[in-house]
Amino acid sequence: KDSTGMLGRIIFAWWKGSKLDCNAKQWRLFADILNDVAMFLEIMAPMYPIFFTMTVSTSNLAKCIVGVAGGATRAALTMHQARRNNMADVSAKDSSQETVVNLAGLLVSLLMLPLVSDCPSLSLGCFVLLTALHIYANYRAVRALVLETLNESRLQLVLEHFLQRGEVLEPASANQMEPLWTGFWPSLSLSLGVPLHHLVSSVSELKQL
Repeated sequence: KDSTGMLGRIIFAWWKGSKLDCNAKQWRLFADILNDVAMFLEIMAPMYPIFFTMTVSTSNLAKCIVGVAGGATRAALTMHQARRNNMADVSAKDSSQETVVNLAGLLVSLLMLPLVSDCPSLSLGCFVLLTALHIYANYRAVRALVLETLNESRLQLVLEHFLQRGEVLEPASANQMEPLWTGFWPSLSLSLGVPLHHLVSSVSELKQL
């Protein structure tokens, strides 16, 4: 179980590490959803003893990927929110908010535990309901972010809007239109600093482009 998680952490960081900065919103949402999936697998593991080891290993793999994606995107988004070069202050207050939320969750769970402990179906129903609420809240939070840099999807939106209407799209509008369910799909292969003669063979061809 532990080795699966360690290998998954290393492979995911190698595979998608360079995409976590430019697509921070997408990977933040992905990490939240994957964390919920991991918790669901942990809940279901005792119900199928034959697949217990495989289930908990898969859950641990998902949690390790969440650790990489969640930690990296948190750093990227904290940098975005540190408008006065106060990244340490923003990070500390973010940690305090998370602690308050976890404390509130602990108190609510202590109140709910006697009500649902004798009824597995009620426990599962509460989990599904709260998970749906959690995903929706995270989607709204990520959608509210207005990043002022261009990644591949925002650049495409800005270029399309400019070519169609001759206007430069505002950052808020581009962020609202940006798809949030990307991440694993193949992206454009960009080569920076390529000599011009590798792209065009003549001045007329350059003018045509």
